[in-house]
This record gives sequence, structure tokens and C-alpha cells, in this order.
Amino acid sequence: MKKYALRCVLYAALVALVFSGSGCSEEKPMPVLDVNGKGAAIISAKTGEVLYRKNPEGRYPPASTAKVMTAIVAIENMPLEAEIIPGPKVVRVEPTIIGLKPGVKYKLGDLIKAILIKSANDAAFVIAEAVAGSEEKFARMMNEKALQIGMENTNFVKASGLPAGRPDAQHTTAIDLAKMMRYAQSYDAILEAMSMPTAEIYGSDGKRIFLKTHNRALLKSDNAPWGKTGYTREARRTFAGGDPSMEPVIAFGLLKSTDLWNDISTLKNEGLRLYEESRRTWWTELVAWIKAQRKRGREDLVVLEALRG
Repeated sequence: MKKYALRCVLYAALVALVFSGSGCSEEKPMPVLDVNGKGAAIISAKTGEVLYRKNPEGRYPPASTAKVMTAIVAIENMPLEAEIIPGPKVVRVEPTIIGLKPGVKYKLGDLIKAILIKSANDAAFVIAEAVAGSEEKFARMMNEKALQIGMENTNFVKASGLPAGRPDAQHTTAIDLAKMMRYAQSYDAILEAMSMPTAEIYGSDGKRIFLKTHNRALLKSDNAPWGKTGYTREARRTFAGGDPSMEPVIAFGLLKSTDLWNDISTLKNEGLRLYEESRRTWWTELVAWIKAQRKRGREDLVVLEALRG
């Protein structure tokens, strides 16, 4: 009799959930967030589901967020312990630079820290030449990788993300940045670098190079988003990032922002909320309801699991 009564309660709860909308398969309306950037997108790092989008296909310059792809291509084509020797052209790279010296050996892992923490353009250029022989060939590798991971509206020209010729020559979209960041999150070396407010690296000459992050949010909060900033006059402020974790659950992209720090805080905080909401199903809500009833003396959830089976 008790089991029959519990069945009735369960079925009644299930019907209520379905007709209240929890069991519907209709697509939920996209949330509206207070984001200044002209393009923004948040996706689940677990499934790739789009949790939020604002002009997600609008094309804008990536600026230094391109360095995330530089790190990906480098890691997939060269060991982190590999030693790289800059050529004479490195001294002509535009700032931001860390003063790499021709003829001095640097480890790839340290150069990746330099591009992701300090946004060092000379380090990005040196990586490109070491991996592909030239920055032009490296850019082709970046674009090939972009297509492989579903970045269908992106074109890279420089490993650093610096402007290249026509304003539209190098471009990406918010959804493509989010996809790139989601892919990058599979590499601990990238996440670790993005989490560091400061670091020190050394070349074979023994010279200390101090790196301080361009992600100023890291200097103010332990809970700040991890990611890569970008800026040029044309691009304004850009960002590719995620929640601060070695096992992140969201990835997001931001383009053409004039309020970067508020925007990335909103994308991180609201992204985590939207991720939790995306995990809710009629079954999880039913289980939660049963647990609440159990606290009031209902039968053990073992009965529920038996019914489910």
C-alpha cells in the first residue's frame, strides 16, 4: 500500500513538472545580459552547448586572443622542453615585447607563458618561426587548426594578433573565440599560464625576464576569469576565457568591448549560472522534489531508483 501511494505521488509530481514546462523540449529563449562588447558568446566546456550569444557571428579583429591559437599549434607540434633560438628579425617586432635576444636559447614552455601572461609579440613571432619556418606558414597552420575545431568565420595572419594590412584581413567571431578557448582548455600548460598573475623565465644567457599578466582581474581577485586579453585600436578590448579552474565548465569569447573588466566578470558569473541551469532536467527536478519530501518523512529514494529501472 505504501509503495502504491508513493507511485501516485511520483506520477503526480511528474505530471506537474511536465506541464509546468520542465519536461518540454522547446528551445529556451536566449538570456539577455548586460554586456558592452559588440560580440559575445558563452558555451559549455563539457558539451559545447551555446549558453549565451550576442551578435555571435559578427566579424571583428581578434587582437592578442590570437595567441591562444598560437599556443595550441605550438604545443601540438613541438615539446614544451624544446629549445628555441630567435633569429635576427626578433628585434624588429612591435611591442608588447620582452626583449628576446637573437642567439639565446629559450624553452618553448617559457615562451608560451610569455605570450599568454605578458602578451609578448616577440615570443609569438619566435614560436611561429621555430614551428613552421616563417610566420606566414605558421598562420596557415593556425587557420587549418581553426577549421578543425569548428571556427568557421576566423582568419589569422599573424601569430601575435597584431594588425596585418587591411582591417578585415584578420578576423574572428565571439562564438569562434569561445570554441577556441574550449579546445585550449584541454591543455594544462595553457590553463596554468592563464592562471598566473606573474612569472619569471630565463634564457640560456641567464637573464631573468619578469612576466606580469595583462589580465588585471587576476591581480584583484582569486576568482577572476582565466583567459587571454587583447587590444588594438581597431579591435578595442577582446577576451577569450573561462571560469578559473583546471577543469573549467564554461568557455567564452568577447569582442570589441569598451568595458572589458565588467564584461568578463558578467560573462564568467552569468556563464556559471547558465551552465548550472543547463544541467537541470525534469528528472533532476523530480529527484530534488523527492529528496525534499524525504525530509518530511517520505519513503527512501531507493524506491524511486527501483521505479526508474
